[in-house]
Amino acid sequence: MANSVLLSLIRINSWRIRALKTAIAPYGYTGTMHLIVLYIRHHPGSRQEDIAEYYSLDKSSVARDARKLEELHHIVRHIDPENRRQYQLDLTPAGQEFVCFLDQIHDEYAEKLKTGFQEEEWAQLEKLLKRMEEEA
Repeated sequence: MANSVLLSLIRINSWRIRALKTAIAPYGYTGTMHLIVLYIRHHPGSRQEDIAEYYSLDKSSVARDARKLEELHHIVRHIDPENRRQYQLDLTPAGQEFVCFLDQIHDEYAEKLKTGFQEEEWAQLEKLLKRMEEEA
């Protein structure tokens, strides 16, 4: 039973990622670029190292994707005054707009998942998944 739940969660997340990557590809987003802007939204001035650690990503991948985001004018990179070998990242207005677009994609996917559920069932599922997340 636990394996079937885990497999379902993995499949649902795979479908979500596929839908997300399809939606953002026309904007030049590849790899983990979307994760970087989502992280920066909640943690302005973050260092690339913080993002790599948070998502368990390779530091060089984050650096490469940050450079691409800078080329798209979605972020600005500043040298970290405490460690001149590190960059601090902030969203530009264009990056903030793109984060809103990402929110819209996530909201639409959530609505798709909710189809066929009563509100009480969805609320119960949220509670169970939150409990599972806390126990993980």
